[in-house]
Amino acid sequence: DNSYARELAADAESDEKYPNKQSRESFGHYVHVRPTALPSPYLVSTSARMAASLELDAAFLRSDAFARFFSGDIDVANGEPAAATSAPAADTGGLRGWATPYAVSVFGQPIMAPDPFGRGNGYGDGRAISLGEVLTSAGARWELQLKGGGTTPFSRGGDGRAVLRSSVREFLVSEAMDALGVPTTRALSLVASRSQYVRRMWYAEDDRGRDHPPDTMVSERCAITCRAAPSFLRVGHVELHSRRLMRPAGPGETPQDEARAQLEALLAHAIRREFAAEVDAAAPLAERCLQLLRAFVERQAALAVHWLRVGYVQGNMNSDNCLLSGRTMDYGPFGFVEEYTPLWSPFTSDMERKFGFERQPVAAQVNVLTLARALVPLLGEGDEEAIDKLQSLVQDGYKASVEGKLAEMRRAKLGLSIWDEEARTALWPQLSALMAKSRVDYTILFRQLSYFSSADICADDASERLLKKLQCAFYCEAAAAEARDEWLSWIALYTARLQADGRGDAERMAEMQATSPKYIPREWMLVHAYEAAERGDTSVLEELLALFTQPFDEQPHLEEKYYRTTPPEFRKKAGVAFFS
Repeated sequence: DNSYARELAADAESDEKYPNKQSRESFGHYVHVRPTALPSPYLVSTSARMAASLELDAAFLRSDAFARFFSGDIDVANGEPAAATSAPAADTGGLRGWATPYAVSVFGQPIMAPDPFGRGNGYGDGRAISLGEVLTSAGARWELQLKGGGTTPFSRGGDGRAVLRSSVREFLVSEAMDALGVPTTRALSLVASRSQYVRRMWYAEDDRGRDHPPDTMVSERCAITCRAAPSFLRVGHVELHSRRLMRPAGPGETPQDEARAQLEALLAHAIRREFAAEVDAAAPLAERCLQLLRAFVERQAALAVHWLRVGYVQGNMNSDNCLLSGRTMDYGPFGFVEEYTPLWSPFTSDMERKFGFERQPVAAQVNVLTLARALVPLLGEGDEEAIDKLQSLVQDGYKASVEGKLAEMRRAKLGLSIWDEEARTALWPQLSALMAKSRVDYTILFRQLSYFSSADICADDASERLLKKLQCAFYCEAAAAEARDEWLSWIALYTARLQADGRGDAERMAEMQATSPKYIPREWMLVHAYEAAERGDTSVLEELLALFTQPFDEQPHLEEKYYRTTPPEFRKKAGVAFFS
């Protein structure tokens, strides 16, 4: 049931120019695109959890047809033999994928011409092609999309391919984030080519210099991840159609009355797909806009706080990779904080750290602003009251939401009974400053705090004993020794608070360990996985997939291997410590 294609408008030349593999301007909500199948495909891995959600048969997952279909060979579904090459074939009259145009604002700054054509009508899904929407027996809707499925009208001169390295990262981390309780797109399958390689800029093996963009050309194996989500509707989709409405139509562009109809249709579709519980579809248009933005405020605040909870850094979070649903997507220059730095990011292009770790709630708010700005044309000319309400949601509503969610997250990470003035002004800021000063591992530190027992807390040498429990989180003995007295002082303050709270060990520890994971996808783990996969060994990938499925569990058989600080050889390594 492909509701996006059924309810929304195709580009007027979509059928005439099918399979739509060449870069060009397009209009409407989507263009039908035929994926470019990987030559000589083979299945690298599947997510059993995602397959179960889609109610796929286990035997089908192991079949040649499964690998072929999710390599982009849609002729399998259309009942035709596999194509001999990866060249586009004529339309079979059966299944057809689609790609979508969207706009982009970078940290709130509109980029009006991000495409080669100068008008913003050739920017969008440059290598992502949606195959269709699946409805399960329980009524859940999942859109399936191939990342790396070949060129589209929005490829802007690119080859439309993804490589095995980046595909392994996205496949593993999509599933890990779901298990971590973070809203995210999912991954169903990872398929690679035995014969197709592309050239990409990356890093030399011995590069351990200062942060810099990739500077070495390498050859990498092509691969496709099939990602899944209830929708892939982005802030940039709304932004594009709002821009088309707000500017005079140029040659060949959508007339303004049609642009308004397309923006309203997109909004209605988004409400049905993602906001049916929060938005009254029968309400006046201006009220629907306000209700949608109010819901988006809550989702963006929740997403940003989840990222802080697990130590995740998106790398960049602009309107073109920000989903209306509030799910994480487009895993590119992401990373997980290991040695704690408040504004850490692995993304070399973000020199100002606009998207640094603890600035991510601000980046999320900027996307709220971008969406609000895109909705203004639908409010009605001169509706100052509605505009004031939009502005209040962006400034005040978001601030209140994110502050409340941050407080609750931090309370749970510390195992406190309530978040009060002492916690806000003393416990948390002192701990944060000590972590930055002492070079500690973010994930390990908070997990070790959850192991503080009543017997430890009440011991005569409580602070000394508990500091020993934190030693495995430190990266530098000298830094730890220098801050030793400050740590003992903070532990005394913290344990006094725990005693005053009077929570039982079982209750407190359970909450802390359900909030702070034991295992996260550290970049050096992902490197081991994709390097082994390139050699044909998927055992590391499968071990990590199993590990990340239960990130809060102890898993003692893997503790020595994966519950540890960054190995020294990776701490300054290009492509691990930093990348683009």
